Amino acid sequence: MLKSKILRKFLIAITVLVIGYTVTIFFVALPKINQTINDLEAKNAQEILDKIVMLTDHTGKSLEDFKKEAFNRHKRELRDVVGIVYTMMQEAYEKSLDDPESEFRLKEDVLEWIRKFRYSDDDYVFVLDYNATMLSHPYVARGKDMRQIADINGKLIAPEIVRTAREHQEGYTRYWWLKNSAEGAAYEKLTFSKDFPQWKMVIASGVYLDDIAKEVSRRKQELFNELRQIMQKTKIGKTGYIYIFDESSMIIHPNSNIRGKNFKKLPNPGKGTYIYEDLIKAAKGSGVLRYKWDKPTDKGNYVYDKISWIRYVPSMHLYVVSSAYVDELQETSRKLHDEILYIGIFILLLSLMLSAVYLRRQLKPIHELAKTAQRIGEGDYSIRAKVCTNDEIGILARQFNLMVDKLENQIRNLDKRVQEKTNALRELAVTDALTKLYNRRYFNEISIEMFHVGKRTGKTLSMMMIDIDRFKRVNDIYGHLVGDRVLSTISTLILKIKRESDIVCRYGGEEFVFLLPDTSKEGAFELAERLRKTIEAYEIVLENGEQLHFTVSIGIAEADYSKDKGIEDVIRRADDAMYIAKRDGRNTIRTL
Repeated sequence: MLKSKILRKFLIAITVLVIGYTVTIFFVALPKINQTINDLEAKNAQEILDKIVMLTDHTGKSLEDFKKEAFNRHKRELRDVVGIVYTMMQEAYEKSLDDPESEFRLKEDVLEWIRKFRYSDDDYVFVLDYNATMLSHPYVARGKDMRQIADINGKLIAPEIVRTAREHQEGYTRYWWLKNSAEGAAYEKLTFSKDFPQWKMVIASGVYLDDIAKEVSRRKQELFNELRQIMQKTKIGKTGYIYIFDESSMIIHPNSNIRGKNFKKLPNPGKGTYIYEDLIKAAKGSGVLRYKWDKPTDKGNYVYDKISWIRYVPSMHLYVVSSAYVDELQETSRKLHDEILYIGIFILLLSLMLSAVYLRRQLKPIHELAKTAQRIGEGDYSIRAKVCTNDEIGILARQFNLMVDKLENQIRNLDKRVQEKTNALRELAVTDALTKLYNRRYFNEISIEMFHVGKRTGKTLSMMMIDIDRFKRVNDIYGHLVGDRVLSTISTLILKIKRESDIVCRYGGEEFVFLLPDTSKEGAFELAERLRKTIEAYEIVLENGEQLHFTVSIGIAEADYSKDKGIEDVIRRADDAMYIAKRDGRNTIRTL
């Protein structure tokens, strides 16, 4: 049979075609597919790194917001506590005016009460006279001359506190002071002082700034724990991982032996350098570091190629690293290479019995698969290999599609987690923790936007400024817990009264603000009156059975786009109207 020239030519032709087909696969299509898959794996690792970097940056911004809020909260607490003591001293002074002979006794009683008074974590209030003599302090003897007492920097403490209060009526002073502890170390302290000229005294209370730093540190650890949980679920290749370090130690790492430790002197055996220095240098350069490292299954044998992508996060002063072994990233392409090799051998044997047409038909799916792989490598994850044959090429295409499905799902899930975390951080940043209303920060942003929209469209915009009447008295008599309950109750009533389009924010302390789009000041007055009556009719039953009523004063202003330069003018008028309402007897509404 082989003697037939026609048969021999046919077989030679088929053999040449198969060999040419196989050569084309191995030297043209297969290298492209391998390169595309390798690039796809590397791109996937970098995209995961970018998501973690974005999440780390959001964490840094959230931590900075928390730090500012914690500092401002302690400043408000100092002001409130000193205000309470000031009120008690004022009441004692007013009683002494009716009975001058009792002034000394009343003054002594108040000073003794202040000496024993504690709040928060054993914080206290102290009193000085105008000569910087201590009148009341839990640890300093009464009558002690404090004029020459200085902090570790030589700064006179008591005279500065008295001067600040007398010149400005009230204010803040920073200095270094010993904590009431056995260690005897000095810490920086922030003190708020308020002048009481009736008795020529200065009331003051302070907080150690390292206490605020501890709060920030606890919050930082909570955010890092959340970030660590997300990173633990993220894999690159088979054993690749992501870790985070700063300029002194490893912050997050899957290896507990290195986590939290200084690794600056950890050697890079393949280069004779330190891995920390190599990572920093790469972060400032290309962002990629290639080196030799050992494997968990082969400790101490630094012969395995490894690649790391490094990004620096300025907001947190951290470095985020995505690290993987090169052979693991190439594992998929190697499997594909082997499968194509088997398919090529099978086709070679089979094609000796088939025609050139059949060979050409077999070449088409391979070209389709290479084209699809290239499209995916360019970032189009929606495309799939449209090869539906039931042979080995079809199996290869389905496995390829499954691989792309997994990659796409991994990226989509990470995007979803990042978006959910971003939304949660944003919601936390614009919501008041006690009342669940929007906070002052959100009001500052949305009010400016609503003013410009209204000015551009010509639609009316009104504002209501609400202040709880005698709220300080509630705190002084019943305590801050009852005060918080009043704030929460009024917030609930406000939410029941407000319309869907209204924006309600806690403006600060006991003040609330309404932004009323498409509403004139007449319409705002109707809404304010309904709210005022609702609050006036409501009562809170305390634990001792006492019924507590409360009222609000409301100021209303409507934006005048022809005169108002910005939303600040509307806020000022609404605030002035509210104070007029208070001046006119409270529990009323005034419009400007």
